[in-house]
Amino acid sequence: MTQYQANLDLDELRRPIARGLALAGLVGAWAWIAAASTVDQQPPPGETLAAPAVLLLGSIASLAAWRLFGPEVRGYLFLLGLAGAFLTGYRIFQDANWLYFQAVAVMVAALVVGVRPSLGLAVGISAAAILLRPPHLPPASLAPPLGVTWLCAFGSWLSTRNLYTALGWAMQSQARAWQTATEVTQRRAQLRRTLDSLRRAHSVLNRTLHELEEARSEAEDARRAKSRFVANISHELRTPLNIIVGFAEMICTAPEAYGLESASVELREDLLKVWRNAEHLLGMIDDVLDLSQIEASRLPVLPQPTEPLRLIRETLVSASILIRESGAELSVSLPSHAPVLDLDATRIRQVLLNLVNNAARYAPGGTIEVGAWSTDAEFITYVRDSGPGIPPERLDAIFNEFERVDSSVTLGNRGVGLGLTISKHFIKLHGGRIWAESELGRGSTFYFALPRPERRLPQQPVEPRRAQPHRSESRSQAGTLVVASDDPIAVRLLERHLEGLRVVAAPSEGDLAAVIRENHPEAVVLAPASEERLPQALEAARSLSRSTTGLDVPIVVSAVPTERTAGRRLGVSELLIKPVSGQELVAAIARIRSHPRQLLLVEDDEDMLGLLGRVIKRRWPAAQVASFTTAEGALAWLEEKQPDLPDLIVLDLLMPGMGGTAFLDLLQRSRLYRSVPVMVVTARRPAETAARSAPGEIHVVRESGLASGEIVRFLEMLTKALPPRYANEPQERQDTPATEPA
Repeated sequence: MTQYQANLDLDELRRPIARGLALAGLVGAWAWIAAASTVDQQPPPGETLAAPAVLLLGSIASLAAWRLFGPEVRGYLFLLGLAGAFLTGYRIFQDANWLYFQAVAVMVAALVVGVRPSLGLAVGISAAAILLRPPHLPPASLAPPLGVTWLCAFGSWLSTRNLYTALGWAMQSQARAWQTATEVTQRRAQLRRTLDSLRRAHSVLNRTLHELEEARSEAEDARRAKSRFVANISHELRTPLNIIVGFAEMICTAPEAYGLESASVELREDLLKVWRNAEHLLGMIDDVLDLSQIEASRLPVLPQPTEPLRLIRETLVSASILIRESGAELSVSLPSHAPVLDLDATRIRQVLLNLVNNAARYAPGGTIEVGAWSTDAEFITYVRDSGPGIPPERLDAIFNEFERVDSSVTLGNRGVGLGLTISKHFIKLHGGRIWAESELGRGSTFYFALPRPERRLPQQPVEPRRAQPHRSESRSQAGTLVVASDDPIAVRLLERHLEGLRVVAAPSEGDLAAVIRENHPEAVVLAPASEERLPQALEAARSLSRSTTGLDVPIVVSAVPTERTAGRRLGVSELLIKPVSGQELVAAIARIRSHPRQLLLVEDDEDMLGLLGRVIKRRWPAAQVASFTTAEGALAWLEEKQPDLPDLIVLDLLMPGMGGTAFLDLLQRSRLYRSVPVMVVTARRPAETAARSAPGEIHVVRESGLASGEIVRFLEMLTKALPPRYANEPQERQDTPATEPA
């Protein structure tokens, strides 16, 4: 509240006082008149009644102004009547004693109208008393009554000043209290509205959480269904494609086995294209299966030193049939030399195939030009066609999912609009860029640029990259991870799927200290090939942490599940995942038996069985090969051949009836058959299943210790990376082991 509002509250206190005094004055005046009328005195009664008449008029005026003016005006009217009555008596009776009654008027003034007006009234009374002094009264006679009046005035001023100050403070405090109470009431109302809104929001949130939980459950069911689907379809895709690749490889590398020594060059070229494109398709299938295993949201890339010009020429050979069928004329403009690039050949081949295929589809009967050039920083490849062109406003949109240049074209003729999206994704994973230029009616040009490392084309053929210290400059990665493992597949897996980290493979644990000092990694990973070597790896990590003085690097020790570790857990000598080339099959058999005399093949697909037998007979013509499409048939053959057992059993895991896992378990538990080495050739990837069949351990070693904040962040990431699995969750079906034969 303001000071003005506080003063209004003081006026409210003065109002009943002023009214009571006016009524008292009215009654007193009537009593005075009545008393004066009954007493015989001089001067005459008319003059005697003048003083009470003045008081009566003042009281009546104060009461009459009740509804017209405030309490101060009404108080002034009453005080004028009261002081005027005493001054009238003083003048009429010419007696200074009447002035003593003015002390009452001054004290009443201090109470009704305030301290300052009471002092003003004292001044007025003194002046009037001096002016109205009768001649016979000496001036000194006025001193006592006026002194009493001023004494009462000062006494009232001293007593009421603190009273009014305290009342003012009290009124202001009351006003503030009322204001606070009003604000509290408003806040309570606002709080009630907020609580109502929160209750409604809480209800909506509960419904949303319930819906999210249902959606999460559905998504989890879909994920498990997807995993089962991919696991099943992998066998259905890998086996026939392995047959295509295997026979195509046999025909191309050993045509004499089929009597095709005199086959035409065109036939051999066509078979070579079948072989190359089947391998390309198998590479893409591997990505789908890797996605299912690792549950990644991206397709990884594995850069290797690659000659881009050779890759472009091979890709154009693969696309030549489609170009011929479209009636387009192909021209190639390539430089004579180009730098070696670190790239994933499968991914870049798919990008170039997508662009060339799009050009052939949109420019039938036209021209297609494929070219490339180098700058200091990039190697740029382009595909230009003479098609209808792309509107300028669509140039950016065509790289979005399900976007096509001409929406009127049927999906069967032009695809669903994912090729450019996938191409953009692959180029970005290489740290490059892709864009398009087009002019309506004149055609389009698609460019993609890949980062160029600082090295020249080698004079000798490029060898595949091995597990050795290296840098992948094209990835432009921020951090470095040093990996030491006696399983190169584990190094390859980490390199392929770790995003945002450049993997540097150390040749051995003994070279780790030097590699750490050279690369300053964010972390070091020791990945032993088996869980049995975890204690030795952990001790090596502790020793390394103590020996690398000045380099406080966290060291992670854990076995990475790969096909090799899965093979060890299964108890087999070798484990190959389809597709398997003839060279891989022969090399794996030679590692087990350099000159096998007799082999047992167990594979449910007859075509695959024939391919395996043909590859083996070509390498070891004198070897005897027994082939069976069921595990039961193979088991019966083994019982018949006792004690003459085969040198090697080649086994598929997924078979009807007795599964390959059950057959393998039976062999391992049999005293007679457990000595026969087994090599698994299967489309099923057992690494993740084998990893979940035994306890897993992850150790983190750092010489300087771990702070509480680091542990908290580590636990936060750990709970996200390792979700719990409970007994009520559906598990993958496992083959039931058979009992040991009698």
